[in-house]
Amino acid sequence: MGRIKVVKPGLLTTVQDAGRRGYEHWGVMVGGWLDDWAALWANRLVANPANAALLEVTLMGPELLVEEGGWAALTGADLGASVNGAGWNPGSNRYLEDGDVVRFSRAHRGARTYLAFSGGIAVDPVFESRSTDLVAKFGGIEGRSLRSGDLLFFSGATDVFACKAPVETLMNGGEIRVLPGVRVDAFPATALNRLLAAEYRVSPRSDRVGMRLDGPPVTDQPMPSGGVSEGMAIGAIEVPPSGELLVLLKSRGSIGGYPALAHVIRADWPRLAQLKPGDAVRFRLVDLTEAEVLLDAQMEALKQPLATGGNELAPVETQRTDARVTAPTWAVAYRAASPGGVPLASVGQVVHEGDPLAVLEVMKNFFDVVSPLSGKVVAVSFDDGQEVLEGQELFRIQPFS
Repeated sequence: MGRIKVVKPGLLTTVQDAGRRGYEHWGVMVGGWLDDWAALWANRLVANPANAALLEVTLMGPELLVEEGGWAALTGADLGASVNGAGWNPGSNRYLEDGDVVRFSRAHRGARTYLAFSGGIAVDPVFESRSTDLVAKFGGIEGRSLRSGDLLFFSGATDVFACKAPVETLMNGGEIRVLPGVRVDAFPATALNRLLAAEYRVSPRSDRVGMRLDGPPVTDQPMPSGGVSEGMAIGAIEVPPSGELLVLLKSRGSIGGYPALAHVIRADWPRLAQLKPGDAVRFRLVDLTEAEVLLDAQMEALKQPLATGGNELAPVETQRTDARVTAPTWAVAYRAASPGGVPLASVGQVVHEGDPLAVLEVMKNFFDVVSPLSGKVVAVSFDDGQEVLEGQELFRIQPFS
């Protein structure tokens, strides 16, 4: 039996499988992994059943200590994964030895990576699924994201060989393809064309329920919200009265009342899952036949033979620790731990390595920005509650000599 200890949980790391089907009439959401393409490849690389539970890692990953080893596979986004300081490329598997440490640095490409262990993560199923429902708070580990000290167990099957995926396991970039929405006739005639002509940005207020998009409105007047609630599809692009677009993801409720202008096709759900705050989004209209052809081709691609030669590790470039503290992703930055509180770090204040400097809100999750060294704060470069971009300077710290 393999065993993994969570040293640091990361921003949002959850146990997920393909989700809960057949319970939406009870109001139970489908949930499950957001990127089917990457998750299915991860399970294939360690000879797991397609629906085996694995870890979905969002934007900033955890630190994991291997207490009892076994085979593992990494797919999807490049979040700077490493094993004992050597880089681990997504799309490959490797045998994790007792005592190995898996770490992640930051999001280089994409938003979510998937870490599968041979035999699947062993947690009790709820409604026939091991996936974590963060809204209803069940499934996975106590219905929550990972915490420091959590233990993950997996069977550690041995019928695995070193291999890698024959294709790229990260789908990102390019236009998101859509079909006309079920309520497109409720909109002005120009609304769909305005959607297709505009560019949008993923808001940091997005989460697993829905992706919020900032950009030009598709109507001149707010759309009414008093319609009768009806079943809402994953991928529906809703237009609430605020005008902000909301793309429903797998943790959305089973019914809703906002009108849906368009629907993201099933084959592009993985692309949605890999969009991170600040990414640009454009849409392109397709017909039902093209949508079906694209999905069939994607399912066929998943059957390709695995390529030999996994376990390819390369030294990670060591980044110099300097006095410039930057935002790891687009987020909302707060100076205090709670509204109206005392700022965590101010100019002239002495801080030590690991001290919290600020709080960032990303996809409705909060995490601390900590000092990378001991020294004195000489500059604070943002206002409380300000949206900050990836790489934007937050603090400057003068190191102790």
